[in-house]
Formats: sequence, structure tokens, C-alpha cells
Amino acid sequence: MTRCHKTFQSSSLASTKKHCGRHLKAQSPASFGHRRLPRRSELSVQAFAKSAKRVKYSQPGGQTGGEPLFIQVEPDGADAWRLDIVVEGLKAGNVGILPTDTYPALVCDIDNRKAVEKLYTIKGLSPKKQLSILCRHLQDISTYTKGFPASNRPGQIDTFRVARQVLPGPYTFILTASKQLPKQCTDYQSGKSKQRKSVGVRIPDDAVLQAVLSQLDRPLLCTSAHVEELEQLEIPEAAMFVDQYAGQGLDFIVDTGQRVAEGSTVIDMTGPEPSLVRLGKGDPSLFAEEEPAYA
Repeated sequence: MTRCHKTFQSSSLASTKKHCGRHLKAQSPASFGHRRLPRRSELSVQAFAKSAKRVKYSQPGGQTGGEPLFIQVEPDGADAWRLDIVVEGLKAGNVGILPTDTYPALVCDIDNRKAVEKLYTIKGLSPKKQLSILCRHLQDISTYTKGFPASNRPGQIDTFRVARQVLPGPYTFILTASKQLPKQCTDYQSGKSKQRKSVGVRIPDDAVLQAVLSQLDRPLLCTSAHVEELEQLEIPEAAMFVDQYAGQGLDFIVDTGQRVAEGSTVIDMTGPEPSLVRLGKGDPSLFAEEEPAYA
């Protein structure tokens, strides 16, 4: 092979590598679907591609002080591969916002004390405020609670049977907690071992949330994400969540587009009879007939 021919081959190979590298970079999953949002003061939401280094969660709370990672996915979870970075972040102790079948939820790993403290701080909650857990399936409910109350007399509602029919769905059930419920879910600051008596549990009917939960080995602690100036039935745009929580340590926002929703129906099952605590999206007549304790 002549020297001239070798030079031509080398030049062509370098050109091909350069072209292929440019093509691969454009198609990289790390640079598609993962965006950061500007403040609400900017009228248009402009996304920019992120390198793998910038979107990597290096440690818990890695996004503290900056704007959260913004990930847009289809409501049916068809592109759930984009959620891999969210799962990795949750396992590392991150706190973020996920969609549910009711209001969006501010979530973190239920077993990570620092993440739980961070969630309470971001939302500005009292350390003794009791939150709910987002469960993957009925087995999670059996693990972290003492289960649904048994039917002890003829005509009494079989709450477990009905729960199996409506879940996943827009309900929050308050059940007696078991010893498996982490202590930080009681009062993360005190460090005391006082057993929490009850806990709210949910299995939402949302494909994106279920895609995240399916990759975790335990439930998520949650509280509703809230933007004060909006009416109760409208889920705010992701940019408004950035304005509300950025700078407080929020790590990510998963967005499936703006939609109208309402809160979950809350049923307390820790008493002699199921009682309606809050009327929401779910039909309460399946469990309780009395008026809610509060709206």
C-alpha cells in the first residue's frame, strides 16, 4: 500500500469518526428529554440539551441551590426509559416531583433519613407532620401497615375486597401502621422510637409513577406538591413548580403535561367503621356513607 493511499485512508477514517460522533451525540438519551426550566418570569420555556456529566446524580442533594432537572415524558409511560435517571436519583437520596392520578407528589426514599428531612424542609412542614406513602402494590400496604380491617359482622363492608377492586386508584387509606414503618416517618428530627399509630397509603393509577415505583424496592414517602395561587383543580405548569421550589433543594420534576385533577378521597380505617375524611376523586360510598370531617 502506498504512502499516499495510507494518508487517504487515515483522513477518511477520521472524517467518518467525526461524523458518527456528531450523530451519536445528537441521539444520546442523556441529551433528550432531560431539561432545566427557566423562571416563570420568562414567557417561553426553552429547553437545552444536557451532557451525561451534567445530568448525572453524583450524590444526594446534588442539585441543591440550583434549578431542578426537568424531564418530560408521555402520560402513558411509553418513553419510560427517560425515568432511569429519576430512579437513580431517588436511590441516592434526591427529592422531586412525580405525577399521580390526583395532584403531583413531592417524593423521596422512605428509608433515607436525610432525604426525608430534605423533603420536609422543601415543603416547609413541621417535623411531626405525618405524610403518606406511595406503594407499588398491596404487598407494600401489608408490610408497612397492619392491613385493612376485617369484616366482623353480617352486612359490614369487606374493605380489603373493595380495595382490591378500586386499586390502583384515587384513594388514600389511613391504616394502622406496622413496626416496619421507618422511624423517620414519625418525626425525623427527634430520633425517638415512638411508634406511629397510623399512616396514609396510596397506589395511584398513573403509568409514569408506576414505572418509577416498579424499579424501586420500597415505597416512596410523599406529600402533595402545591402552588398557592392556583385553584385547587388545576395542576400547575412545571415552570411554576420551579418558581415555587427551586433554591430549596428540589432535584427533579417529571412532567407529563398540564391537566386538570382533584385530590384523592381519604378514608380512615383505624376506627370501628370506615369514615370519610376528605371527599375527592374516588367514590367514597364504596367504603363510607357519612359526611367528610373536612373538605
